[in-house]
Amino acid sequence: MTRDFDVIIVGAGPAGSALAGFLGRAGVRVLVVDRARFPRQKLCGEYMSPGALATLERLGVLAQVEAHPHRKLVGHEICSYEGVMMRGRYIPVGPHSPPRPYGLAIRRTFFDHTLLRHAASFPSVTVIEGFRVDGLVREGGEVCGIRGTGPDGERSWTARLVAGCDGTASVVARELGLTRLDNRLRKVALVGYWRGMEAGSFGEIHLGNPGYFALAPVDSTTVNINFVVDGEAVKSAHGELDSFYDTHLLRNLRLAGRLRNAVRTGPVLATGPIARRNVGCIAPGAVLCGDAAEFVDPVTGEGIFIALRSGEVVAGLVLEALRSPGQTIHLRDWPARRDAEFGERLRSCWRVQSYLPRRWAVNAILRRLAARPDLADRAISVSGDYVPAEAVFNLKFVLSFLNPFVRTASASGGGPPEPPEGAPVEALECGAEGRR
Repeated sequence: MTRDFDVIIVGAGPAGSALAGFLGRAGVRVLVVDRARFPRQKLCGEYMSPGALATLERLGVLAQVEAHPHRKLVGHEICSYEGVMMRGRYIPVGPHSPPRPYGLAIRRTFFDHTLLRHAASFPSVTVIEGFRVDGLVREGGEVCGIRGTGPDGERSWTARLVAGCDGTASVVARELGLTRLDNRLRKVALVGYWRGMEAGSFGEIHLGNPGYFALAPVDSTTVNINFVVDGEAVKSAHGELDSFYDTHLLRNLRLAGRLRNAVRTGPVLATGPIARRNVGCIAPGAVLCGDAAEFVDPVTGEGIFIALRSGEVVAGLVLEALRSPGQTIHLRDWPARRDAEFGERLRSCWRVQSYLPRRWAVNAILRRLAARPDLADRAISVSGDYVPAEAVFNLKFVLSFLNPFVRTASASGGGPPEPPEGAPVEALECGAEGRR
């Protein structure tokens, strides 16, 4: 039986559009479906690492992305529970250099639409928006297509491979029985946009109780502020998300001061739970990419990188598989490749999440890194997705971190000034929530 397409991609976010773009460039017959119509809003931290920019450049779409309003961020600041801020820049570490000396903060409305339009520009790629996938089509125990409802009513198509790139609530993953919520991390993200807030050239994390704030200035006037909090805590809001969000935000003394002349530009929106673990990422005729394969809140924003790079790697595997005969593609190499590409990063994210509630340990680590900007730069560079974790978090790093004879910088009060390029950064008191 001749299949309608070589590959059907469910979900037109970063993973799906990247996969479609790489395949479309090679002339593969691709169908991309998404239940939304683009451009559409997507709740997210809206930040991508330097490593993500390398994939965009290989895809040939980085210039188009940077043509939209955005901010270039040269590193991250993390403010501890006790109010000490560490700051790290993206720097070369050994043979590993950032593809760009910055990450990118941009509204997903612009970003996702640009990626999808790029994929759709290839003649072999068909895009159908406003299509809800209701289930998978199977033949002899193998996935061979999708069925659902779209602008033209109920439809179904067949393909040699169905790629689930449809995020944490993936229909494809559920249909395959490969996904489950992680009950230990039932976190929710509350998202608000603020115009007129002071913001520098760093992404920001502010730890507090009952959750943490993540800041990304997405253009010259607007800052995206995520409040990531345990789902149980949100229940106390009784549906009044705006009040719950604003109350906790303004209790953070450092952020409250910077918001004095700022205005929230719309209602607070919520997404979550934002932790999901899978029991696999392939089945005969099907594959899962990006957040559909597994997602854990990465704190410093590595989700878009994993999505883009997933699409790139899977595209390479698909091109190899298409050279083989047979109606169905089974990407048996993807689990091992995925673990090699992202396994240690995902495990690190899970470890970070498990340690976040241990306030004393987090405070001690961040205070030490604040006093050692050289180590802070190396740690943040790992989160930039261009330095392998083992190249930094090794015995030499630990011994240097623990060395009591290294002179530490003294803390200074007030908000953090922008340092000159290459200048050492002192430990800064940053007014964490609850400190009065």
